Amino acid sequence: PPPIRKRSTAVAAPADDFDDGPPRKRVELGEDIPDEISQQEIQQMLDKADDVHIEVLNEAAVKRMVLQLERKIKTNQSLRIKHADEPEKFLKSEVDLDEEVKKFSGLTTHPELYGELIKLEALPQLVGLLNHANTDIAVDVFEVLSDLTDPDVIAEVPEPEAFAKALFDAQLCQMAVDVLMRIDESASAEDAKAVTNCLTMMENLTEISPSETCNQFAQVPKLLPWLITRVRAQGDVDYNRVYASEILGIVLQNSDASRKAMVKLEGVDKLLRGIAGYRKKDPVDSDESEYAQNMFDCLCSLMLLPEHQLVFGRAQGLELMIRMIGQHNFSSNLAVRLADHSLRHCPANCQIFVEKLGLKVLFPIFMKKGVKVKNRAEAKELEEHVTSIIQSLCRYCTGTPVARVLNKFMENGFEKLERLLEMHDDYARSVRAADAARLTGQVQSIDLDLEVDDEEQLFLDRCDAGLFTLQQVDIILVRLANMGNRQAADEIVKLLDIKGVPLEEVVDTVAEYCAHLDASARAEREELRRCCRGLIRRCAPDAEAAEALERKLGAAGDEGPEAAGPTAATPDSAAKPDGKRRRSSPGRTSPEEAARSEAKRGRGSPAREEKAGKEEVARKDRKDKKEKKEQRQTEKKEKRP
Repeated sequence: PPPIRKRSTAVAAPADDFDDGPPRKRVELGEDIPDEISQQEIQQMLDKADDVHIEVLNEAAVKRMVLQLERKIKTNQSLRIKHADEPEKFLKSEVDLDEEVKKFSGLTTHPELYGELIKLEALPQLVGLLNHANTDIAVDVFEVLSDLTDPDVIAEVPEPEAFAKALFDAQLCQMAVDVLMRIDESASAEDAKAVTNCLTMMENLTEISPSETCNQFAQVPKLLPWLITRVRAQGDVDYNRVYASEILGIVLQNSDASRKAMVKLEGVDKLLRGIAGYRKKDPVDSDESEYAQNMFDCLCSLMLLPEHQLVFGRAQGLELMIRMIGQHNFSSNLAVRLADHSLRHCPANCQIFVEKLGLKVLFPIFMKKGVKVKNRAEAKELEEHVTSIIQSLCRYCTGTPVARVLNKFMENGFEKLERLLEMHDDYARSVRAADAARLTGQVQSIDLDLEVDDEEQLFLDRCDAGLFTLQQVDIILVRLANMGNRQAADEIVKLLDIKGVPLEEVVDTVAEYCAHLDASARAEREELRRCCRGLIRRCAPDAEAAEALERKLGAAGDEGPEAAGPTAATPDSAAKPDGKRRRSSPGRTSPEEAARSEAKRGRGSPAREEKAGKEEVARKDRKDKKEKKEQRQTEKKEKRP
């Protein structure tokens, strides 16, 4: 056959370029390719390709990889000891060791072989290389571990928890943090990539076992100081700074020990300084926006401890939040959320909020004046936090501050009371629609990522429909009616009639809330019952109707903690540390009653407030987590050669 000739690859200049200027250089493509390639040469190339041995990964191949790794480690160690002052004599052994380490990334295509790594005790050897004197080898170990723990791969591993446990048993946490302390990100792009891989590995492990992973890393004393220092680094917000803020938020959300450790580290004060700059400026790009949101999430998690709440008040955190809310910029809605967490079950902070003129910026948002929201979901979330703040103020403020709260509802012709009744009507209708849709089978989607069943999905649907906001609105109503101001109480009675809101509907909402408060919230339960009885006596058309409603209120309250059984009294039964709902023990009643019990648990008492905060943070995280993960995976693939 005739020889194959190379096609002409000269690129001619466009016709428009032929002008009086200097001629452009012609570009020749493929100059290193021979002019002719014979058929015989092509056949030789194909024959050589057939001779290349491609090893199939199976149990025997994994065993050979592990033995080779062990041999290369011993060789490198002996040469390093023998030629300690002559690096060139052990350099080749380290190159060989580095190549052997990288081979383990190939196991990501065979998740079923992860068990062999555990059986052959390969993970302690691999993790042990993080202590190698050559940081480059430790960097490659991070890359391999981040690949092995990739969520898409781990999802196909038969026992991912066992794999994670084997890594923890190999002292991964301590060694990983030690390497982070050694790496100087500013030295090179490879070092910065190593930090990224380490943080990716940590995030991947939290996907497998959130509580265990965060508790294991929290036991390393140097991790939290490193994360705090990294998120407060000077200069522009880079990728690793954003990633470090996200990891800090995950650890604080899932680990009680880490939240307590932040007390000695002055975490509240340091993180407040990190967000203070956003009072007057907005983030310049999406990465900085994510960083700011992560910092606010970290502070929200810290507010689960009363010690942090008090420090937040003393460190002028509430004054900063009030100023941010008043700016109506990027940080305003985040500041409302953080203020809500800082006021829950904290009378001292509630007093400070009113004294520092917080009502002046809060109630315009309550009345929807000057509010900037992107969509209906964000508006509902903002209303939830605003009503929660008002309920906290009504409950915990005393003296002049509580009088100022009451006066806000009485000014301008009781317009804010009207707004409360309108919100009750909107959210009651929404919750009823969610209940009806679920019970009639119209909503069948189950959130597979959260591993929830039908009962738990019903609870999530009711929360999304505004169950918590409805409860807060009705509790505010009954508290205002019992503040000792006859004019306000009479106006509430009048507006209930004008707006067509049945008294029984308000009583049912509050009674349902009280029914699922546990023993630690006995005082609040009795207080809300007393307030409800006061409203019933004012609104009921006759004594018989009032007595019927009071009996209903008492019966609902008496059933609560006792009927709920151990699931209501056991702290761990309310919510998992990662924000997922726990599957409660058998023996409960109907799905509807169980869902209502779940909805109220964690919202009323100090003992449950930690669960409430976790649910709050988790609900927001679920909204953004999938998008962040997909974006990060895309960026990771783009960076790979």
